[in-house]
Amino acid sequence: MTLTWKIFIGNAAVVTAVLGITLLLTDRSANRAANAAIDRSLGATREQVTAVLAARDSSLARSAEVFVQNPRFRSLVQGKQQESMHDQASEAAGVIGAYYVQITDDQGMRMARSDDAAAPPVSLAESPLFGGALEGKRTSGVAQGTKDGKGILLQAVAIPIRADSIKVVGALMATRLVGDSLAREIKRASQSDVEVVFFSLDTANVPHVVGSTLPLGPALDSALAKRGAQLKKATGMAGDAAGDSAASQAREEFSIGDTTYVGKGGTLKSAGGSNLGGYLAMRSRDAELAGFAALRRTILLGGAIGLLIAMGLSYVTAHQTTRPVGALVAATKRATEGDYNAEIPGTGKDEIGILAGAFRGLLMDLREKQALVELLSSGGTPTVPIAFTPTMKIASGAAGVIEPGQLFVKRYMVKEVLGVGGMGVVFKALDQELNEMVAIKTLKQDMLNQDPTALDRFRSEIRLARKISHRNVVRTHDIGEAAGVYYITMEYVEGKSLKELIRARGRLPVAASITIGKQLCRGLEVAHQEGIIHRDIKPQNLAVDPNGVLKIMDFGIARLAQRTEGHTQQGMVVGTPEYMAPEQLMGDDVDARVDVYAAGVVLYECLTGQPPIVADNVLTLITRKLETVPESPHALQADIPQALSDLVMRAMARDANERPQSAADFAERLAE
Repeated sequence: MTLTWKIFIGNAAVVTAVLGITLLLTDRSANRAANAAIDRSLGATREQVTAVLAARDSSLARSAEVFVQNPRFRSLVQGKQQESMHDQASEAAGVIGAYYVQITDDQGMRMARSDDAAAPPVSLAESPLFGGALEGKRTSGVAQGTKDGKGILLQAVAIPIRADSIKVVGALMATRLVGDSLAREIKRASQSDVEVVFFSLDTANVPHVVGSTLPLGPALDSALAKRGAQLKKATGMAGDAAGDSAASQAREEFSIGDTTYVGKGGTLKSAGGSNLGGYLAMRSRDAELAGFAALRRTILLGGAIGLLIAMGLSYVTAHQTTRPVGALVAATKRATEGDYNAEIPGTGKDEIGILAGAFRGLLMDLREKQALVELLSSGGTPTVPIAFTPTMKIASGAAGVIEPGQLFVKRYMVKEVLGVGGMGVVFKALDQELNEMVAIKTLKQDMLNQDPTALDRFRSEIRLARKISHRNVVRTHDIGEAAGVYYITMEYVEGKSLKELIRARGRLPVAASITIGKQLCRGLEVAHQEGIIHRDIKPQNLAVDPNGVLKIMDFGIARLAQRTEGHTQQGMVVGTPEYMAPEQLMGDDVDARVDVYAAGVVLYECLTGQPPIVADNVLTLITRKLETVPESPHALQADIPQALSDLVMRAMARDANERPQSAADFAERLAE
């Protein structure tokens, strides 16, 4: 899979995930809101049912109590005028507005029933409803009955019939039907979309709907019957911690047809406390979530459109992002084949632009280094092994106890004398333990005799030099002493000194000069970060190996930026005058900018083939450096870019504050 498709699929997956999470969170929020609204509505409706039933019970009881106060009616009951009781029961039903009325004597024997003239005289004294009335109390509860072969549920009250304030001569029971009209009345009173269902329980405790605002009688019966456990929990019939119908807060879901309802309810008990039925206040979850469903459709539609747009934009973005990456890949392949001339697109400030800029700089470095390698291999002086530029040739005997062919300190097989450095003789030797060539530098014995601090400086040199680890700095390995000879071992470099290269070639090409300058500044940057100033940067101390890598040699006169008492003293001038900054020549305090100055002089010599200021003697040279501004490289050679010429002149400014303030700054400006 290409990077374009990976980015495209990744963006699409993110958009899809965000859309899905949004829908999920919205759905949860909508469900919580819907549940809260349903609970409030169902709670209010349940309270409404309780209030309506209580009001009906009270109204029925008051009407019955008014009727039994009729003296004629009381005397007929007291006299047990059986032949008149049916007419009295029918009249009572009409006056009270009851579904039917039953009348008993003081023993609980039924005397009449308004809806059944042939009702037999059976004892109703065992009924809790009549039993309470015969004891002189008003009792109420629900009762079950039948109509047209179907079970019905009745709200009933029983009123004692008194001959006087004490004597009870009978009881009157009045009922009202609990059915569809009551359910509709409650729904109207609640002013909501809540559905109300009343049901009766048969002997097997199977619910049967007796009144409902829903038209689905059989379907509703079936739904409630299948969910008996849920019904018992929702109405409080379960007998568990949910409590009775007045206290229960349980809520259950019921599927009726294609609609899901959430229901809360209560029980309807007989006067004796038996559960004869109950009611449910139900609200459609689908209706409650209808608004959210529309919102969800809108989100889905908008999300789908947004997804398509996002996918299109992500593809374009991915293509724009990967196009420069593809160019970088192609350029990398060309670079591995030795072609460093590929064009690198992308100049933005994002990561791709930064990567393109870095790779562009890398190719530039490789082109410049290639130019330097070609320069090294295109004739002139032959490549000779060097480590430090010799200032004079010496006989092998001048090395004292170290001579070519000798095994030095039982480890180093000395091969030849390479030359004499600022502080001693340099040998090429084979490290037999590591099986690699090294350079061995000894401290001249006459320097030890003339300067008691030379040994301290020698040790200081090693401590400082070992801190520097960089490909553009000759590595220092170790320090030792043998037979009174102090020595250090360091990296051996195959190549030419820059001075030899300039002598052989004259001025160097611009590309080769720039890569020399950049590598020199990078090596100095690492040394300066350790607080080390070289103080003697010059072409003689710079070597170039056959791969075009520049090496800074001989940190032998380098010192910490803060002079150490007893070593380099105030006013002591250390270095080579042609390459020294004015403040260094005058013996003033110096910092890393003296190395920046020297690097500018070296670059000037690379570009023009000569140092910026020359003289027959040191005094004249110092005078000219302090008073004369040299001609710019561009003035001497018109093919040198003006910007490069200006940068070199700025690096050689007399005032240190006008130079690039660090080697890293100088390297960055060279790269630009």
